[in-house]
Amino acid sequence: MPINKSEIFISTGPASRRQVGFALAAVLVSVVIFFAVLPLATRPLAHISAFIPAYESALVIVDLITAVMLFSQFSILRSKALFVLASGYLFTALIAVAHALSFPEVFSSTGLLGAGPQTTVWLYMFWHGGFPLFVILYARFAGEEVKPVKISAAGGPPRGAAGIAILAGVAAVFAIVCGLALVATTNQNHLPVLIVDNQFTATMTGVVSCGCMLSLVAVIVLWRRRPRTVLDLWLFVVMSAWLCDIALSAVLDAGRFDVGWYAGRIYGLLAASSLLVVLLIESAAHYARLAKLSAELGAANDALEQLSNQDALTAIANRRGFDAYLASQITIARRHKRTLALILFDVDGFKAFNDHYGHQAGDECLRRVAAALRSCCRRPADMAARYGGEEFAIILPETELAGATEIAEAARDAVVRLGIRHEHSPASPYVSISGGVAVLRGNGGMIAERLIAVADKALFKAKDLGRNRMVSLQAESEVTVFDSDEAA
Repeated sequence: MPINKSEIFISTGPASRRQVGFALAAVLVSVVIFFAVLPLATRPLAHISAFIPAYESALVIVDLITAVMLFSQFSILRSKALFVLASGYLFTALIAVAHALSFPEVFSSTGLLGAGPQTTVWLYMFWHGGFPLFVILYARFAGEEVKPVKISAAGGPPRGAAGIAILAGVAAVFAIVCGLALVATTNQNHLPVLIVDNQFTATMTGVVSCGCMLSLVAVIVLWRRRPRTVLDLWLFVVMSAWLCDIALSAVLDAGRFDVGWYAGRIYGLLAASSLLVVLLIESAAHYARLAKLSAELGAANDALEQLSNQDALTAIANRRGFDAYLASQITIARRHKRTLALILFDVDGFKAFNDHYGHQAGDECLRRVAAALRSCCRRPADMAARYGGEEFAIILPETELAGATEIAEAARDAVVRLGIRHEHSPASPYVSISGGVAVLRGNGGMIAERLIAVADKALFKAKDLGRNRMVSLQAESEVTVFDSDEAA
């Protein structure tokens, strides 16, 4: 089945009803779990310092892989929306690194990067307020038409304008994260206090509400987009989980290391992973389609190759197939010092037959002659071909002169026994053939043109001797060793 170009990428492929249903089910499960955890959100749990580096290491890896995959799609589609979204995932990966390094009691008692008591919580605010902005910008640009560019067969990293754009985007995101980290560290004394002794302040609710509103706007914008792509659909799932993450870990809980705080971060990891899982599944599906298409294309190419080497009228090899096979067999014969025999045939008086009986009868005659010659090819390596017009040939690898002459005579007899009436034949009352046999010995310097010339010379000699007979010549010496029969 042919693949629609718009379905190659999840950023352009339309979401099916089944996919919409599956995504809504995922959001429903997320909401159910959210409300199940909600009554326990403020219950304190064990203070596990190793949780942050373990959780955020996984988060960074997932977000970086997602960003790389989205940037690679951007390099093909040149879509602003994909560029913005990839930059957003890169932003979350980099700011998560800063957040983990600055978290107290992880790498040092107060955190690295010159962190203070408010650093990590403000980095969390920048993080969870910044990513929804990237998603909203993605939705703003997602409606623009994209035109896939030609993909280089050499592969490798993106080059040209796409490569420069990606490098610029990476540099810009890195600069933004560094700037936000500086604000949260060197200028933390000028920021409102959001946490005291691991307990959130009243100011925290107002600040985090802005992040919740941005996430809610992103959810609404993604759901309202038309036409809705597969990527839009799964970003909707991501932002729904993201909203639950913020609500549990920064609004409805009491502080760090309670049920809501841990549950919110699990939601965050699920939100980050869901799009990556979809990207990987879609990539695997596309690879499967490509493998199937490659196999079908290979079979089609084989069929076309066979057709290009086959004579349409007689269904045996045509001149192109004859030339290619003869060249390969000469190479083999010379390499292994083996013999190679060639027989050229000509239908006796075919023009007169065609003129008298008509072209349809002439075509049928050629088909039956070709079938008779093909029946004389006794081994898989033997090949019958239509050399041109009413001329035919048989290539016989590893065949001495005597054996080739025997096959030539069998072919002549098979054609005569077809019993095709030919009242104007110069040799017989029935359609007959004349033939010339030439043999190449592998230790000689013979080329295809020379072997054909010798076989052709033998064929002309057979015609001069009265037709309906075979003449054999040794290719190297051109000494006649011909064997002729009486006309049938």
